[in-house]
Amino acid sequence: METIIKESILYSDYIAIADDRDRKITYKELARRAKKLKSCMEERSLIFILCDRQMETVEFLYEILYLNLVPLLLDDEIDGGLLDNLLALYRPQYIYGRKSRDIHGGYVIKAEWDQHVLLKTGNFPYEIHRDVAVLMSTSGTTGSAKLVKLSYGNLRSNAEQVSGCMDIRPGQKGLHSSSFGHVYGLAFYIWHWYCGATILITGEPMLSSKFGEFYTREKVNNLGSTPYGYQILRRIGFWTPARLEYLHWAMSGGAPMPESEQKNMVSYMGDKFWIGYGMTETASALSCINLKRENGKWGSVGRPLKDVRIVADSGTGELIVKSRSVCMGYAENSRQLADGDRNHGILHTGDVVEIDEDGYIYLKGRIKRYVNMLGKRVSLDEVEAYLKNQYTGMEFACVGEENHITVFCAGKEKGLERYVPVLLDRVMKMPARLISCIALEKLPRSSSGKTAYDRLTRELE
Repeated sequence: METIIKESILYSDYIAIADDRDRKITYKELARRAKKLKSCMEERSLIFILCDRQMETVEFLYEILYLNLVPLLLDDEIDGGLLDNLLALYRPQYIYGRKSRDIHGGYVIKAEWDQHVLLKTGNFPYEIHRDVAVLMSTSGTTGSAKLVKLSYGNLRSNAEQVSGCMDIRPGQKGLHSSSFGHVYGLAFYIWHWYCGATILITGEPMLSSKFGEFYTREKVNNLGSTPYGYQILRRIGFWTPARLEYLHWAMSGGAPMPESEQKNMVSYMGDKFWIGYGMTETASALSCINLKRENGKWGSVGRPLKDVRIVADSGTGELIVKSRSVCMGYAENSRQLADGDRNHGILHTGDVVEIDEDGYIYLKGRIKRYVNMLGKRVSLDEVEAYLKNQYTGMEFACVGEENHITVFCAGKEKGLERYVPVLLDRVMKMPARLISCIALEKLPRSSSGKTAYDRLTRELE
């Protein structure tokens, strides 16, 4: 059986998961429950997990990984239409989600918990490559049908690399502000489980006083969040001496952090603050930096982790990575889940970088058209495609930067300047306040007929 977690941990009495209702469960007990769950599920089944920050769901993820079943991790708030599209493309055998979530299809209930349910769809099992451990959307916010295939080896290698760098040990307590529906959250869980540490679970938002009370009571050792999350904590005066006393490290990931904010964080947290950099295709982190210790490297995302090799393309500046944590490749339908490793440990990241003489990486932009919205990776092309499907006969073009997207539209339908931000907020969970919509008579195009994005960008200057 493939394992991500060390054999010495799998049946131990260490606490694997604990939540804000004082519930705790050991690795040994999770293994026992997994074996019980196995009796009602076929081997190597595909399961859609609608991810939330509830203990039941985190336990279920652990058990699915233990059993070598294959989860596709999706945001709990994914739009129903986008979910239906994925169900049609990938034909999973099971769906796990909240009981309150209206999932259509007349599916059979196979198991129930207090708040969640496991549904059997009736779809027949099909071949999934033996190395595939987890499937994740390339852009989880939009429910992209293009999936990243992460192997057991990818996840285990990344856990080895990060846990060694960050000195994660049995008994430590780790808390992440996001669910495991995003690769940073998933990886954070696995880093800790790999070492016999405890994952802490709370559904409370970071602004809530209950979040702070839980953090203080549990004496959190390791914290994971996005730059936006750390900005919130700093603004509400979260970092008291008592909350820093037991903290070993706090890592920012999921999006670039401005240099000014990096300096703010180091002024509060000293050498407990870290920056991590990676992507879904590398099972999360591929580099990290402690800015207090590496004085003078402000703005950097660090040097590669152990056994990660990097180079910047001499022509484009694109970062190319060689690592055991590089994903197997992509799938765009169920047939491609049977394919083996296509990347062979090498990934062209699409990030344009500079690498200094000491091997530190500085991000300069992206070749491909993605932006980060509050720590979530969003494909501008997929936003355009969605809008074009919603408004037949209209033209759309998107440009974006960190935490803001501008949608240009052209056509006969009027009033979209008001409706588009609201629609994208509702369907793709991108806050309307971070979206602008501008109506034009027609979209600018190049001589070849392609949208001239550079001219649209100049419209905003």
